Amino acid sequence: MHRHRKVLAASLTLLASLASAAPVEGPISVSADSGRFEQEAGTGVYSGDVELLQGNRTMQAEEMSLFTRNGELVRVEATGTPVKLSEGEDLEAHASNLVYDIKARTLVLTGDAFIRHKGNTFEGAKVEYSLDSKRVDASSEGDQRVRLVIPAENQAPGQNQNDNTDSEPTAP
Repeated sequence: MHRHRKVLAASLTLLASLASAAPVEGPISVSADSGRFEQEAGTGVYSGDVELLQGNRTMQAEEMSLFTRNGELVRVEATGTPVKLSEGEDLEAHASNLVYDIKARTLVLTGDAFIRHKGNTFEGAKVEYSLDSKRVDASSEGDQRVRLVIPAENQAPGQNQNDNTDSEPTAP
């Protein structure tokens, strides 16, 4: 009976840490064709059409590993062709591999990485994204170059892409 209480307490702690790890409110649900959680190691491995849901955040992968330390979720690693992440209409990402560092609140996508945030898109061999600052760092590999696309509606008012005139700056 004592062991069952420990497992239940650890499971509740894990779910509480998952819920507090992300800015999205609500419980986290993971579904997959198969899964294994090792309490002592603090790891969970889920495979086969894995889906993680929390509020408006969805992550889909072929395989997903959850890592805990002292009962708290610290990292999620996912692989797939591709791994997909979305958060409402504002954020969409996909890549061959995705690592979500809970404490740093960063996503690292590798292998044909793509992130679309509020219409702006970033592509590269590796793309790092901060959930807090919304900073994106992209890097190339081999002949795959970094690509950024900013739609016209996201540009500053009064800015004209086709305006190539050389004008003198005005004094303050």
